[in-house]
Amino acid sequence: MAKYVREVTHYAGVFWLTINGVQTLYIRYKRPGSNKSVEEKLGTRAQGWTAAKGNGERTKRINGEAESNSEKRYSREVAKRNEETKPTIDCLWNSYLESKGKSLKGISTDKNRYELHLKTKFGIKIPAEIVPLDIDRLRRHIMKDHSVGTVRNVLELLRRIINFGIKAHLCPPLNWTIQLPKSDPDSERIEVLDDDLFQALHDVWDTYHDRHIVNIHKFISWTGSRPSEPLKLTWVDVDFKRGIFVKRDTKGGRSLTMPMSERVRGILLQQRSLLDQSAEPMRLSMFVFPGPSGGQRKLDSYLRHFRRIRDLAGIPSEFRPNYCLRDTLASRLLSSGATLDEVAYQLGHSPGSPATRRYARYLASAQQSIVDRAQGVMDEMLLTKRTV
Repeated sequence: MAKYVREVTHYAGVFWLTINGVQTLYIRYKRPGSNKSVEEKLGTRAQGWTAAKGNGERTKRINGEAESNSEKRYSREVAKRNEETKPTIDCLWNSYLESKGKSLKGISTDKNRYELHLKTKFGIKIPAEIVPLDIDRLRRHIMKDHSVGTVRNVLELLRRIINFGIKAHLCPPLNWTIQLPKSDPDSERIEVLDDDLFQALHDVWDTYHDRHIVNIHKFISWTGSRPSEPLKLTWVDVDFKRGIFVKRDTKGGRSLTMPMSERVRGILLQQRSLLDQSAEPMRLSMFVFPGPSGGQRKLDSYLRHFRRIRDLAGIPSEFRPNYCLRDTLASRLLSSGATLDEVAYQLGHSPGSPATRRYARYLASAQQSIVDRAQGVMDEMLLTKRTV
């Protein structure tokens, strides 16, 4: 059992309490206007407390110049609550993710950008603490190893997080504007494979060791799908009898029902046959292109395969290994006389979207096709007038 020894000092209301050999200084006092006696611990002799220091602290607390222990605890609790609800960029980011849920497109990319470029430098700051110089430093730091497009995307994400906080009344608006750098002209480049490169790619597909990856790549090539879309495709969305498949939760926020070409049908049948020969998790998976555990594949984990295939085919290293297939399909469609809306349908763009129009802007044969069509419709008007 602990042994308690109480020792008074020369100062009223100041005493030592020894417990198991440890001397701790206590004070007892009443504040003016209160009949309540307060007894509080100050600290041990080993921590530097003396009776004189204790008497000085007692006087301050009686006069309201220092907080009591209970008041200090309350102040710490308030400060902790305020810190927890402080609208730091970290807090706004978490609230933003919670608010958007699964509806947020490109969530994986946004998370990567936040963790890599924003969390360390801005996570503990509130928007009001961010100044233009911080943005300039961030821009220079990212530009050391990344493109203008990456700088723009990171700053746009930061601006989006802060704007969310403003709209949700979690923080006041900035009194200045985060300026985004102008778009990198190269970000709108198109990467079109010529006949020889596409044949070389086809030859690599024939010999590449991972047939699942090959089938994904082929599916992207003949459908013009975004790289993430085949990874979300499930067998429920594939109807061989009706000859259709459904792209769910596309970038445009809608589901698209697409007819199968014979080539696409063949790719899907090959994939089904491949899965039937695979381990149980993949064989029983709901996904058309599942990962080894049967779950949905994550694109970032398989980019190395796509890059390897690109390099083996002799495709320029600056070409994006999946998007060059979309660019090639779109450009070839336009060259063959397809309209921009037809290309938009195949790629999953909104009709008249800038993303589709850029193909016509960069491809001379597509430009010529559009000019020839314009001449044709105008000539028809003249022919109609002559026959009246």
